[in-house]
Amino acid sequence: MDTGKRQHLQDIYSTDQTVRDDFTPQVSSEMMEERKREIRRHQFISFVLGMVVLVLSVSLVWVVVREYMEIHSMAPSPTPITQDYIPRYSLKSEAQWVLDFTRSYGDPEWKGEGDRPFSSEWVLKAAYNLINAQQADSLGKYTEAAGYYEDVLEILPDIEGVKVPLGMAYFKLEHFDKALALLENAPEADLTPEVLNNLGAACIEAKAYDRAESYLDQAIEMKPAYAEAQKNLGVLYKEQKKDEEAIMAFERYIDLRPADLDTQHNFALYLTKLGHWEQAAELLHSLTEEIKDVPVLFFLLAQVETHNNNPEKAIEALKRGIQLSDPNAALAYMDVSEFEQLRDSDEFQIMIRSLEQNKK
Repeated sequence: MDTGKRQHLQDIYSTDQTVRDDFTPQVSSEMMEERKREIRRHQFISFVLGMVVLVLSVSLVWVVVREYMEIHSMAPSPTPITQDYIPRYSLKSEAQWVLDFTRSYGDPEWKGEGDRPFSSEWVLKAAYNLINAQQADSLGKYTEAAGYYEDVLEILPDIEGVKVPLGMAYFKLEHFDKALALLENAPEADLTPEVLNNLGAACIEAKAYDRAESYLDQAIEMKPAYAEAQKNLGVLYKEQKKDEEAIMAFERYIDLRPADLDTQHNFALYLTKLGHWEQAAELLHSLTEEIKDVPVLFFLLAQVETHNNNPEKAIEALKRGIQLSDPNAALAYMDVSEFEQLRDSDEFQIMIRSLEQNKK
C-alpha cells in the first residue's frame, strides 16, 4: 500500500491526544471534581444572594410596620368635650355654635348677688343646654339629656317646652316620681297620647291607680289604636284585680300587636292563674304554631289540656316538650301535680322510663 494512503487512513482512525486523555480515569476524575466545585460555587453565590434579598425584604417590612405603628400611635388631635356624643353634622347650621364652647359655658350657677340677670349671655347659656339636651335625647342618652334640661330650667325657670321632655327623660330612666311631678302639670297642648301613656305608666308604678286609668283612657280616646296604652291598661287592671277588664285590655293589645309573643305567653300564664283553661289553651295552641322550639310552652299547654280533660292533646304536647328538653328538665316538668291524672297511663309511663334511661 502506498505510504501516503496508509498515512491518510491512519489519520482518519486516530484520536486527538487531548480528547483521548479526557476519558482516562485520572483526567475524568479531575474534571468531575472541578465541576462539583463549580456547582458548589454557584450554590454558595445563590445562597448569599437569596439571604441578601431576604434580609432586604424583612428590613423593608419592618420599616413599613414601624411607620404604620408610629402613625397610629400618634396622639389624636384634641376634640371639644361637647363632641363626645354630638356629631356636628346632626346639628342644624344655626345650632352648631354650641360646639365651639366647653361644657362650662352652660354652667347655670350664678355667683353674683341677687337674681340671676336676664341677659343675652344667660339666654345663650340656656340655648346651649337646650340644644345639647335635644341632641342627647335624640341619641337615647337620657341621663345627659336630663342633666341639660335641668340646667335650662335652672337658668330660665319659666321657659316653656322643657318640662315635658325632661319628664319623658325621667320616665325612660325609670325615675317615675320625678316624671310624674313634671308631667302631671304639663300644659294641655303638650299632653300627646305618648305623654299621657307614659303618665299612666308612671302612675301605675307610683300605685296612683285612679290617675293612671284617667291618663290611659285619655290616651286611648285620642288614639284608639294605641297598642301600648291598651297594654298598660291591662297591667293596671291586673294590679287592681279587675280580671275581666284586664283580659279584655290584653286581648285588644294582642289584636293590635300579634307579633308580641312574649306578652301572649305572659297573658296565657295569667289566664291559667285565673282558671280560664279553655281560653288559655286556645291562646297557647296559636302561640305554639308560631314558636316551635320553646319547651316550656308545650309543657304549659299540656297542663292546660289536662285541666280541660283532653289527655290526648296533653300527651301530644308533652311529647313535643320532651323532644325539646334534656331528660332532667323534662322529668322536672312532668313531676308537677297537674299530671297526676295522666301518671298511670301507659304512654306517660313509657315517656318516664325513656327519660330515666336517657338520664343515665
